[in-house]
Amino acid sequence: MLFDLHPKLHPEELYGREREVEEVVRLVKLGNWVLVLGPRMVGKTSLMRTACSLLEKEGFRTAYINLWGVKGSAGFLTALVESINSVKGIFDKLKEAILNIEELSVGTSGIQLKTTRKPLSTAWKLLSAIGRLKDRWLVVLDEVQELAAISAQLHKLLANVFNSYPNIIFIFSGSMFGLIKTLLNPSQSSPLYGRKPTPIKLQHFTRKQALDFLRRGFMELRVGVNEDQLADAVDRLGTSPGWLTLYGNYAAVQRLNHEEAVDEVIKEGVKIMKAELEHYLEDRDRETHLAVLKACLTPATWTEIKKAVERKKGYQVNDATIQSTLQELQAAMLIEKTNKTYMVMDPMLKALLTM
Repeated sequence: MLFDLHPKLHPEELYGREREVEEVVRLVKLGNWVLVLGPRMVGKTSLMRTACSLLEKEGFRTAYINLWGVKGSAGFLTALVESINSVKGIFDKLKEAILNIEELSVGTSGIQLKTTRKPLSTAWKLLSAIGRLKDRWLVVLDEVQELAAISAQLHKLLANVFNSYPNIIFIFSGSMFGLIKTLLNPSQSSPLYGRKPTPIKLQHFTRKQALDFLRRGFMELRVGVNEDQLADAVDRLGTSPGWLTLYGNYAAVQRLNHEEAVDEVIKEGVKIMKAELEHYLEDRDRETHLAVLKACLTPATWTEIKKAVERKKGYQVNDATIQSTLQELQAAMLIEKTNKTYMVMDPMLKALLTM
């Protein structure tokens, strides 16, 4: 169902991403690692989960790991163990190898951690164990930028897997911030130099696609289509698949009227964006980042942004601070640059910043 709020798992549930799904599947079957890029609510998770379903039919074992909120190497190891435990039919094949890893044990629920004292060393031993099985494995690290704090150690782990086990393929997703940047463009000193994953970039729907998506979703549920209301929804909610799916669910599944559905999407969208923005602002200069974002509610030049930040702070701000803040916000896909102006594009983030 197009208006199902869960991540899509099958190609027939996924609108407008046929080419991207086919490309991910093709690359993985050829042994390439893949990096899925795109702004929030654009469908990265659905794309990867759908690719996983198709590759499972080709004989791959798939381990999906949602890294949102995961902290440090111990958190990564815990998430890795949980994902491997969820793979059907793998426990008996891994049992003997796990017994030889002192940091792990075997319990009724599968692999269990005895200690997280050396988490990345343990992760390597676990990945080595599944690599030696000779099965083809696909490991998905969703929101991999969450591991930025351990990027150097993670690079070494990934390079070791790349060099030792060609039967283990990784797919990464996230924004272009921090760790993602170094995955895509590793320096000559990086263990991943010469091993960068192939990028797949997801964009928002075009307006035409957005209207067609809504139209098809309503027709699938045999709900009457009001073209004026669909156009109004796209005008107010934008063309992100996530927000449009939410609108369709409210309007066609829960049967709210048009205005109620739009209002509920904005209310829910603001909550989601508030949580994501707060997460992004952790360990950053909150006042400067918020001042820049608010200056970008309408198209603003670099000079206009600097003046707005200085008005907010009440003193002069050096150029390097403005430049680095703009670069971070662009890398996190919170603002976009067009020609010489910067602007917040997501309507939910705009709504949040104007509250």
